[in-house]
Amino acid sequence: MTEVARLQSFLRAVASPGRTVVEAPPFTAFLDPDDALRFVNYSIPADGAAPDAAAVERLRTVFRKHGRLPRLEWIEQAAPLVARALVEAGMREELRTPLMSCEPTDLVSANVGVEELTVAPVGEADLRETADLQRVAFGDTPLAASDEPRDPRAHGGGAVLARCAGEPLAVAAWTPIMDGVTEIVGVATAEPWRGRGLAGAVTAAGARAAFAAGASLCVLSPGDDLAQRVYARAGFAPVATMLHWSDPD
Repeated sequence: MTEVARLQSFLRAVASPGRTVVEAPPFTAFLDPDDALRFVNYSIPADGAAPDAAAVERLRTVFRKHGRLPRLEWIEQAAPLVARALVEAGMREELRTPLMSCEPTDLVSANVGVEELTVAPVGEADLRETADLQRVAFGDTPLAASDEPRDPRAHGGGAVLARCAGEPLAVAAWTPIMDGVTEIVGVATAEPWRGRGLAGAVTAAGARAAFAAGASLCVLSPGDDLAQRVYARAGFAPVATMLHWSDPD
């Protein structure tokens, strides 16, 4: 198995736990049964997929049946013909970003411009604050009082939360470790605290915790050039290209 195929296989494996998995060849849809947030609902094409218009429409039907926005996330090098089919079907590219990786010896501790900062594993009492920080940072609303927060520790993953004087400032999570690989996800900083190095600090802390839990490789996909520079300073380097596509909102 090539490194790209290994990483694509890993992304499929970690997408499955806790989600409804629907096959719509050559795609597999991973749908959160409780949360319509776009970033936790997506499909991944089969390696080497060359879908036609009918295949894309079948995928749309799956997402619409579940009340979710049709979306895809995949490694470009694993299925380079998919994007052309999506263009022809009227979808749009949300994001093109490097897939970055880091091994334990690559990790660099980031400098942070916040005094009295603590970074600790997320526990039961932190789940709602962690979820709300991430949701707001990604443009969504906080959870309703009746909603149960997602637990990043489920299925063997985890998260770290940075605080100052008890206030939650930033978070980073990691997915369950599969074949020695984990993905750093949900890196978020509260808006008033951005620009102080917190994203790099929690990313490094999350990766360090994942390595301690048995990972030998951490991967992540930055949301923009600024995030890429932040992660590079923590020791991550590009290895492939991640594509995020969806129907227009």
